Amino acid sequence: MGLLLIVIGALFLLQMLGLAQAISLWAVILLLVGLSIAGSALRRRRPDLFSLCLGLWIAAMGLFDILSRAGLSLVTRGDVARMGWPVLLIALGLSMLLGRGLRVTVSRDSGRKSVQSGSHFVADLNLGRESWVFDEDLYLSTFVGDLRLDLTTAVIAPGVHRIEVRKFVGDTYIQVPDTVSVRARAESTITGDFNILGVHRAGFGLVSLEREEIVPGADAELIIDIHAGVGDVTIERVPTSDFRVF
Repeated sequence: MGLLLIVIGALFLLQMLGLAQAISLWAVILLLVGLSIAGSALRRRRPDLFSLCLGLWIAAMGLFDILSRAGLSLVTRGDVARMGWPVLLIALGLSMLLGRGLRVTVSRDSGRKSVQSGSHFVADLNLGRESWVFDEDLYLSTFVGDLRLDLTTAVIAPGVHRIEVRKFVGDTYIQVPDTVSVRARAESTITGDFNILGVHRAGFGLVSLEREEIVPGADAELIIDIHAGVGDVTIERVPTSDFRVF
């Protein structure tokens, strides 16, 4: 850990002095942190398979981000993030069978009013493929999995509606009609690539992006809040000629 802090501090200092502008600092940090986690797992008397795979996955995201930016690899950080979580699940399952797994608790706040809401451990969610009514708050929680939410097929009641998404790994894609107001916020704790209402932001560590679009005369307003560990987030407007509210 001491060596890790020295390297990170030296990189910050070099960038401040203008000597390492071409280096992606967060990619290097991700690489070093991942190697540190993997090394700690190997140094234990009984190696921790899950921690080892987790560390190598994080390190690989940093490594391939550096290689892709340098034009040495077609594999990007996002590709590693998407391909790595199935291996991580296998490692988690093996760790549980060997008696060194994580304790996972999935809870649901019963005090919330929500429609089509719930908690999942591993699941790909695809909501809105058919016509539906959206008149209450929506709360979705999953550990691993992608989410696709189509609000253009919904009959949205007038008023303010909240959509909250929490996940550790997985992409989120939300389509919203162009006749409602939107206040959107996305946040990732490890790495994220956001494209919200036409604005793009990506990075490592804590990444966040907020956007607001108010439609004059709109009867409905959506407040979208997304919290993720790793994954891409896309929220886009879709023109809807026959869209209607109550």
